[in-house]
Amino acid sequence: MIIDMHTHIVPNEFPLATGRPSGSAFPSMKKEDTDRSTIVIDGKDYRTVRNVCWDATKRKNEINNEGTTKQVLSPLPELLMYHIDPADGADLARHLNESIAGMIASEPDTFYGLGSVPMQDINLAILELQSIKDLGLHGVEIRTNIEGRSLGEEHFRPFFEAAANLDLAVFPHANRPTFSDRLAHIPASVADAPLGFPIESGLAGASIIWSGLLEDFPNLRICMSHAGGVLIPLLARSNENWHSREPIRKLLPKSPMEYASMLFYDDIAFDIAPLRYLIDHVGIEQVMIGSDWQGTGPKIPSPLEEFISLGLNDEEQDYLGWKNALRFLGQ
Repeated sequence: MIIDMHTHIVPNEFPLATGRPSGSAFPSMKKEDTDRSTIVIDGKDYRTVRNVCWDATKRKNEINNEGTTKQVLSPLPELLMYHIDPADGADLARHLNESIAGMIASEPDTFYGLGSVPMQDINLAILELQSIKDLGLHGVEIRTNIEGRSLGEEHFRPFFEAAANLDLAVFPHANRPTFSDRLAHIPASVADAPLGFPIESGLAGASIIWSGLLEDFPNLRICMSHAGGVLIPLLARSNENWHSREPIRKLLPKSPMEYASMLFYDDIAFDIAPLRYLIDHVGIEQVMIGSDWQGTGPKIPSPLEEFISLGLNDEEQDYLGWKNALRFLGQ
């Protein structure tokens, strides 16, 4: 069995933006044909997506043909809109969550779900966590930064405490890197996802670890996207400093790498060498299959090719293929 824990959905429609404080920043859909629609944000075409982004049965048939048994659904990250009016953000999050719940209800043996919350208002975000729980979803997807603020900041601690108390998983997904000004001389197509996402994931993971969040809430299940980005190489130096410098050691009871081993990770490293490095440092029990699937084709390399390249035995293949995903989801 293969559970792909990193996949995205887009609803086939959104609530009307007319009359909202957020105006055109609120997303809408423009139908292209019977199979495709375009997401429109701020009056601009953002991305054209296929109906497998919202049609659960068509999606199930397609992924099964590609060799995937089940998927964990989460919103397309650009739809995690923390810059819009908080009430609009809450409406959008609820719509996304109900859309995912509807897809799961259509194909309950195939899909799990991670919802969305309006992180621009922590009180509203915590309220929506309860709704996510009530809808039967398994966790929440958030961005790796909240309009430039780090996840480990004290301001966000009540949110993580609520997620832990509700037994909901948390999936910080890289999006909108905060250091784009330093890469302004590089085309955005390179500075954003290829360079920005791995750094974003690494900084978010480091913030979570060094803030003591995992020490305070050891049962909190968090998965870092894109194999944690630069987190594990970044922590190698931090780990050495923790061991050799008493002032740093006083900041955390355990080493940074021990906390890193409490996090989960998808396997989207784009190369076997960094994936092997990740597994060697955090353990095979913390890594899960992920594809970033949005109806754009099967995971490359395939899980089987990846298993062979990593030299995994049958037990290790089960951990990576599905067991870890179920544990992350609290199943």
